[in-house]
Amino acid sequence: MVTPAPESPPELRHTDAGTAFGILPPHGGGPAATVLVIVSPLDALADEPYCRLARRLHGRGWDVASLDLPCHGDQRRADEPEGLEGWAARTGAGEDFVAPFCRQARDVVDHLVSAGIADPSRLAVAGTSRAGFLAFHAAARDPRLAAVAALAPVSDLRTLTEFAGQDDNPLVARLALLQAVDALADRQAWIAIGHADQRVGTDKVVAFADALTAAGQARGLRDQVTLRIFPTPGHSSFPQWHDEAAAWFQRLRFIMDTPGR
Repeated sequence: MVTPAPESPPELRHTDAGTAFGILPPHGGGPAATVLVIVSPLDALADEPYCRLARRLHGRGWDVASLDLPCHGDQRRADEPEGLEGWAARTGAGEDFVAPFCRQARDVVDHLVSAGIADPSRLAVAGTSRAGFLAFHAAARDPRLAAVAALAPVSDLRTLTEFAGQDDNPLVARLALLQAVDALADRQAWIAIGHADQRVGTDKVVAFADALTAAGQARGLRDQVTLRIFPTPGHSSFPQWHDEAAAWFQRLRFIMDTPGR
């Protein structure tokens, strides 16, 4: 097996259904452990710090793909704000932007598996901030995504200033990650957060991690959630976090116990 050089540029591809995704050159030699990184397809795999986790896993034999976020890049409609303001505009109009995103994520996973790139028994997903929020939602709706790494993740949209005035919106309440705990109870999760992150709410992230741990324990599972709280004020993530997340992925039992790379 020839491992592509770490600096290999990402490619933009499409599924048969037309979903655009980024991918680092597949290693070949059969289905491999694969991580889906949630962020703009090409930026995620080429720009620091978001490429760190992807590049480290790619260099260790993983295949790596990425998917854009709603209201970002080509996923933004011409008549709506960009980014989180777009998310808030959609929920304010009663539109669930998460469900179609999760269908796209499943479409990409289906494509990677059918193409012989991804091993369906060794699939993971990762994201930072708002992308961490979507990574957990994607895993909740696709049980093949057995592990999630989220760095400074949004856990409840109502914490964000962009969603001011939507505290009583039932759609926004339903999208809080606490509502997905039962669907995520059997997944491996690695979560990193600063000790005073007022942007996404350190306390809300910790509450979600605690609930996820309790749900797993109720099913007889142990140590399926790793929560790292760093002495870092404000909303940010650091190269160390990406490196630790990559190392955690490498240590997962379902990765090590499955034949192959």
